[in-house]
Amino acid sequence: MKKYGLLMLIVMLAFIFGCSDRQEPQNGKKTPETPRHTEKPGADGQTSKGADVVDMHGMVQNLGRLDAFVNEKEGTQRLIRYTIEGDPMYYDITRKNGRIELRLDSTMDEYGSGTVQIFDCGRMNRGETETQIRYVLTGCAGEREEVELLTIHFDVSRQDRFDFVLKYGPGLKNEIHTAEQKLVKSLDDGAATVSDFAIPEKDLQKIYRALVLAGYLTGKKLSAACSGPAGDAYDLTVYINSGERKFRWNSCDGSPDGKQMTAVAEEIIGIVHSGSVYRSLPKTAAEQGTGN
Repeated sequence: MKKYGLLMLIVMLAFIFGCSDRQEPQNGKKTPETPRHTEKPGADGQTSKGADVVDMHGMVQNLGRLDAFVNEKEGTQRLIRYTIEGDPMYYDITRKNGRIELRLDSTMDEYGSGTVQIFDCGRMNRGETETQIRYVLTGCAGEREEVELLTIHFDVSRQDRFDFVLKYGPGLKNEIHTAEQKLVKSLDDGAATVSDFAIPEKDLQKIYRALVLAGYLTGKKLSAACSGPAGDAYDLTVYINSGERKFRWNSCDGSPDGKQMTAVAEEIIGIVHSGSVYRSLPKTAAEQGTGN
């Protein structure tokens, strides 16, 4: 009997400790489901974190992947577009056997149709004007012959305000200030300043386009602490409508954000330096030596 009682005790202890490993819901609440904004697997059951094109209210990340995909013959690409409420809509695009399949998943859009739609289309087109870029699928079977994937707007004339201040060069002594209509060029023995400087509208449009395509309203991780050549420092403030964005970095910042913002800054500098006002200013010794 003693052996039987000992055996029963061992069985009961094993049962108690075995059950204690189970994670039961607390306070009658179910275990939370996967967050709605967590990346969702595509049609192939795989996620593509880091390779997605992401549209956050007109600010697009990894747009170059979509541009490249326009000319691909086979492969897949995911586009994630966020609604005003912050809900993701998944566009999984697959090219195969000369056709394009779009799997449009809106099940995580709280205010949308909550469905998964499949479109079979013939072509993917990219069209660009001075104020927008549009990606669209055409030759689709069914009721919708055309399906829009993404349109990026960058019409500067539609903004209540667009100004910027860009400082660059050694000690950030060069300056382009559209709000104060000021242009400062650092010279060997001082500086030349233009107090009534204005950038033509067509050039402001190019600059605004570059900023939008760089996703300047999204969070940028930039570094000014890296050691780079003299003259490669940048300080940019953008005033858009009632808000502003500030950036400071060095061109030796080799991160994707660093490279992207350096390209924007160099485009702005190139536009201004090619203008007649800047070319009329005194030359530095370095410019005289190169004939610029």
